[in-house]
Amino acid sequence: MPARSAAAVARLPARSEFSDLCVAEETFRLAVPRRGHVLSTVVETYGKPIREAVAALSGSLAKRRCSAIRTSLFSPHREPCEPDISDADIAAWLIVSMWITGVATKGLPVAASLMEAEQWFFGTPAQDRLTDLPSERAIRKAEAALRPQADAFAYFELLPYILDPHGPGSRLSVRNNPATRTARTRKRAQGVFYTPADVAAYMAGACLDGLNSDNLPTIFDPACGTGVFLRMALQEIRRRHPGKNAFSLASECLFGADIDLWPLDATAFVLLADSWASLEEQGTAPSEAWRRLRLNLKCIDTLRIDPAEDTSKRTTPKNVVPLVPNGGLFVDHNERGESGRISISNLFPALKRGPTVILGNPPYADLGRRSDLTELGRVYETLSVKAEPSAEIYLPFIEQMIRLADQDICSGALVLPLSIACNVSPQFSVTRKLISKTRGRWQFAFFDREPHALFGEDVKTRNAIILWSRVPSDRTTILATGPLHKWRGDSRAAMLRSLNFTVVERDIQRGIPKIEGDAQAAALRLLSMRWSRLEQMVQGVGRFNLSEAPNADDQMVFVGPTAYNFLNVFLKPDRDLLQRGQALSENPLHAVRCASRTDAFAVFAILSSHLTYWWWHTHGDGFHVSRGFIAELPFGLELLTERNTRVLSECGAELWAAIKDNPIISLNRGRTSLAYTPNGHDHIRRQIDRVLAEGVGLEGTFVDELQRFTARTVAATPTEHAITATEENETA
Repeated sequence: MPARSAAAVARLPARSEFSDLCVAEETFRLAVPRRGHVLSTVVETYGKPIREAVAALSGSLAKRRCSAIRTSLFSPHREPCEPDISDADIAAWLIVSMWITGVATKGLPVAASLMEAEQWFFGTPAQDRLTDLPSERAIRKAEAALRPQADAFAYFELLPYILDPHGPGSRLSVRNNPATRTARTRKRAQGVFYTPADVAAYMAGACLDGLNSDNLPTIFDPACGTGVFLRMALQEIRRRHPGKNAFSLASECLFGADIDLWPLDATAFVLLADSWASLEEQGTAPSEAWRRLRLNLKCIDTLRIDPAEDTSKRTTPKNVVPLVPNGGLFVDHNERGESGRISISNLFPALKRGPTVILGNPPYADLGRRSDLTELGRVYETLSVKAEPSAEIYLPFIEQMIRLADQDICSGALVLPLSIACNVSPQFSVTRKLISKTRGRWQFAFFDREPHALFGEDVKTRNAIILWSRVPSDRTTILATGPLHKWRGDSRAAMLRSLNFTVVERDIQRGIPKIEGDAQAAALRLLSMRWSRLEQMVQGVGRFNLSEAPNADDQMVFVGPTAYNFLNVFLKPDRDLLQRGQALSENPLHAVRCASRTDAFAVFAILSSHLTYWWWHTHGDGFHVSRGFIAELPFGLELLTERNTRVLSECGAELWAAIKDNPIISLNRGRTSLAYTPNGHDHIRRQIDRVLAEGVGLEGTFVDELQRFTARTVAATPTEHAITATEENETA
């Protein structure tokens, strides 16, 4: 296979099918967030009756010995349940899930009883059945809860989410119903965020594109939950192999692990529903197919898994004990050996060389208190610098993707917090260093939380999707990145379609830049090589309370600690602007002290420029403005020639005169904050950008690129739909 060029890497593979099948809201209109459609809200419409039915059955099963029957019907041997879910809960979920799956696949009418659903699931009557255990009253109560909201289409589209036992636990659910705070606390503690279908579909498709192979892939989700990613992976595989049986693809290609037992059972029901049409004509009992799918799903802490043992190019760590798998569903400590670790090839015999694809959404939580912290620090580079309970758990999942994947041809995708790009603490720096030395193609897509978030309005987070692929001809590491995407709810599909990547040639240990296009890449290279810094042209960068700002002198430039569509930069505000006794924001401002009023206007101009705003977006998280960012801006003393100082100072004075009488005074949680926006004064900012571009050696055309960048960012529109006011005038 020929080596891939940097230019080829910079472009996302053309995927017209992706826009038709995986992104369009019409395809997943219930499982994809959009304007006015909150995923958690619609899931709760159908999920609440399901949990009520489970609760009714569980209460009746609590005094019955259902564990033995459950094990004999569903599992080769008994599996211990996690502390907060009992045998009765598991049995109740199984009873209800058989009915849900039957209705979703239209194998059962909505009017079917739970007993009829169990008979459909197992195919033939039998003496021992779970539905024989609850009282008749509990059965009637469960059926009464299920039927009013039952809908085959909705069930099928929402299967991964409505089988979530946590229930609602989003910021919106707590606002609307404080009783859901317990579920939210539990989900946040476990780092549980369920991924919308379009995001999972995009990631699965990108992984299979990255393999560049017609062979069937083996796909592993290391934190599979209720199967969102495995479901989308199956759809992508079926699209590429339309002649193959869906159930065969699911049972041969899909593997998952989770630390909790019930989500694995739920995943097997989800995959059963997706592949049932290919089995119905063969007369296969759903239970038989379910058991086969369930064997590919293991209840285990993924951090206890080690690489495949028979991969000749990989050295197995000394603390890995070779094991003989028993084919069961749960891997207990004795199976793992003295170290408690197990190789993925022993866990899943089909993965003799490791999976070819690893993708998922790892938990966003702390590592937590555990007895093997020291051992984990020895196994994982990403934990070697912080083998502590407060370490980020999703970072070793990146390392696991690298460790466990097939060493010849492989790909991976993880959706993570945006901090992977800009957090400068040692654990993150080590992770980015590991990425830099791992051969193959790495692509990074970044997503803001406003106006709309990747996970929808119920989970407001800033996210990153990291994509990785490797073929035998890859001998180096190629890094490609994208901008920090902002979009509005109705343009979500367009935003995903417009994702593209630009190769960056720089050390990412201190952070991953967020850029788009060759012009921005060239500017990044040039500015990154500069040795001078803004702190060299000022007397200092300190902190100042808002209440003290009106009393400052005229040599001080203030910068707000947070930003969004503009950097909040201002000079001394009027004394009567903030009323005496008014509760003001307690977040300290950055205060840049200059040598003179003239210098203060020049620094104000620099900080208000499109160029500085772009540099902040490139290196930051799209929200926080740090002292280090201000001090390390690549504009130093050599920029302050007599002419430049005069022009920048004049521009700064003109801009301040234009905005000082239009302060933005806002109230948040009882405290007042103050801001000034330079937006709308592009003729002044363009002049500032020209001076800066000329002073640092940037192409003059980059000034136009900067204005387009700001226009796209403020408008929150995908690149393919963005148009600036200047362009509108030119085309009118």
